[in-house]
Amino acid sequence: MSLVITILLLGLLASLSPATIVVFILLLATTRAKVNAAAFLVGWSISLVIVFGVSYEVGGTRTAQHGGGHTALEIVEILLGVALVFVAGRQWRHRSRPRTTSGVSRNLAARMQKLNPWQAAIVGVLKEPWAITAAAAVVVIRDHAALLVAVIAFLVFTVVSTATVGLTFLYFARRPGEAQEHLEALRDRVVRAGPTIAVVVYLMVAIYLILDGVRGILTS
Repeated sequence: MSLVITILLLGLLASLSPATIVVFILLLATTRAKVNAAAFLVGWSISLVIVFGVSYEVGGTRTAQHGGGHTALEIVEILLGVALVFVAGRQWRHRSRPRTTSGVSRNLAARMQKLNPWQAAIVGVLKEPWAITAAAAVVVIRDHAALLVAVIAFLVFTVVSTATVGLTFLYFARRPGEAQEHLEALRDRVVRAGPTIAVVVYLMVAIYLILDGVRGILTS
């Protein structure tokens, strides 16, 4: 069950993605807010099904589980961790860069107002925290646990990674008038704190991947 625990932690970090939270709040201000929000979550979930399904199939090959193939996966894990360190550094250097009040470009904000459900689903795919999802995919390939465990890990990651936007959606659906004002205030706070949050999340994932990859190489 170590796979499930690891995926749980990665899912928690994915749920804190500032960019995803900001875009989802903007989506709730669109004309067809509820339909678009549901489509966003569907797009997100479909992308996860594809990523986890492909990862499990790749992980089941003999090449991926033995000899040089297994070592190559550990190296990929380390390189992904190193890449996230550089991404975190870039985020930190640009943390003081002026931002719009919405947290996204004016062009994107204008487009968000005119979204239809199909476009919202595509936004759900694009705003998936792919760096963390890639880390989860590498973990699935490397461990390749029993199918039942892999399915549980997938469900855990899906539920936990969407927890923040999912709860935001439920709050909006129950109290749309009250929620809109509170969500705008939340968006402003996320815009201000977003770069710092992103740096912390990326570094936590990076450290895990590097240490886990090194451990895998040393014990193989």
